Amino acid sequence: MLPVVRASGQLAVRRTGPASVHLVATAFGPLGGDDAEVRLVVEEGAVLAVRSVAAAVALPARDGDRPSVQRVLAEVAGSLDLRPEPTVVVRGAHHRVSVTAVLAPGAVLTAAEQVLLGRSGEEPGRWTGTTRVVVDGRPLLHTTVGLGPGAPAWLPPVAPRAYASTVHVGQAAGVLTADDAVRLPLENGWVATAWGTELHSVVRAVEAVA
Repeated sequence: MLPVVRASGQLAVRRTGPASVHLVATAFGPLGGDDAEVRLVVEEGAVLAVRSVAAAVALPARDGDRPSVQRVLAEVAGSLDLRPEPTVVVRGAHHRVSVTAVLAPGAVLTAAEQVLLGRSGEEPGRWTGTTRVVVDGRPLLHTTVGLGPGAPAWLPPVAPRAYASTVHVGQAAGVLTADDAVRLPLENGWVATAWGTELHSVVRAVEAVA
């Protein structure tokens, strides 16, 4: 059965394969004050890969100090592979993103996040990311990471501009560390994270432990 897709507002969706879709921005941004929601339903026996066509550039609001918000809500009984392109948060912007995945027993999930604070030669913006995974009605993971000026953990000189993470549910793995990266076990899964100054470096670091 082919994916059923619907979209409105600042995001369009395109079916790009038998079991894949791409998210397409219909306007530059997100812009401060924008509020977008992506809802995914993967039924039992189904496989879905979700990608985006280009990096997102989070911009400050034209007036005031409002953050931009993106929520991803996923109900998964089959297999979901969620790997969008990176998000770049420019100076003065605050982008908040949340991923909530509700998994049935036996469901498989891979969800990746890549963030860069500031463009080349620019001061960093602020990013807040929350990931929540529930399996068979039981919380498996609930974590929030805040980076950039104003975030509680942003304490220069320890102030990484680049961040990458991958959460996987469906195959267990133990603890593994590499330069600036760590993989920690979850029940029937794992979560890998890395921080640094360059996005390409932290992405490679996560891939090394994933």
